Amino acid sequence: MTDPDLRQQRAILDSSIFFILVIIASVLLSLLASLRQREALRLALAGEDAAAAEVGEVYPLRHGASALVLGALGFFLCLAVELTRDTATPQAARSAQANLWASILVLCAAIVRWRDLERTHLESLSQGVETSSGTLSRELGPLSDTLLES
Repeated sequence: MTDPDLRQQRAILDSSIFFILVIIASVLLSLLASLRQREALRLALAGEDAAAAEVGEVYPLRHGASALVLGALGFFLCLAVELTRDTATPQAARSAQANLWASILVLCAAIVRWRDLERTHLESLSQGVETSSGTLSRELGPLSDTLLES
């Protein structure tokens, strides 16, 4: 391999590492949202609806996590498309095709989850979130949402 080829491969790996870190950041945002949601539920179960409403919204965290993961998965899809063009052997071509299909399916799954998050959020804005102790403030977001973007 020539020096420019190695530099190009290093640039691709650097970008891949960056987008892996973006995915990790997305997972951490989802974790924070779940922890916040758990705290709100704990307070609501204790009959402290006012305190539960003050815990904070879950939606902005999940929305941000979804945006991060969609961008990162888009990068990996582009990388897979590029790889399918640059295969030299039949085995490499089969592997590139498998990776391309995996990237397409993972991105499609993330889009489906993102759309569900957005739909659920819009529905929660138009109606309160019902619990056994009554209606919580809509600032809590949908407590039934357990979306983890990964």
